[in-house]
Amino acid sequence: MRKYILSSFVALFVGFFLAKFFLEQYDSYEGIKFTSNTGETLYFIRYNTYSSEEEMEKKTLSLPNYIYQEDKGKYIVYVGITKDPKNLIKLTNYYSSLGYTTYTEEFLVTNQSFLKELENYDQILSSTEDDVVIASIASQVLEKYEEFHGSED
Repeated sequence: MRKYILSSFVALFVGFFLAKFFLEQYDSYEGIKFTSNTGETLYFIRYNTYSSEEEMEKKTLSLPNYIYQEDKGKYIVYVGITKDPKNLIKLTNYYSSLGYTTYTEEFLVTNQSFLKELENYDQILSSTEDDVVIASIASQVLEKYEEFHGSED
């Protein structure tokens, strides 16, 4: 019985120092520690922020389509998503022409299916100046984001 207890203490002692050694090696490593970065930074066009869901629903009746995010009791409404800076300008100009004040935020999105869909929509958006097409694409992108959002990460 005594040799089992002694063996257990020696094993714990050696294990502790090996773990300490490996953790110190990892912490002192100055190279890249991340294994991959499969996401892309996207531009989200923010319409407004509201303090309640009821207020948000009342104030967004005129919007053709939007998504929202609840964060610390605030409801943040987004009306467009793109990864192309030129399309960002096109979308913000479109909403400005409708009388909406918008803001731009950047988020890292990792859902590869959505990113592929967005790339297709961005190609179409970059080749049009028609407001009807721009509105349609903006709505379709938001719908796709909602569709894929549940499977993200």
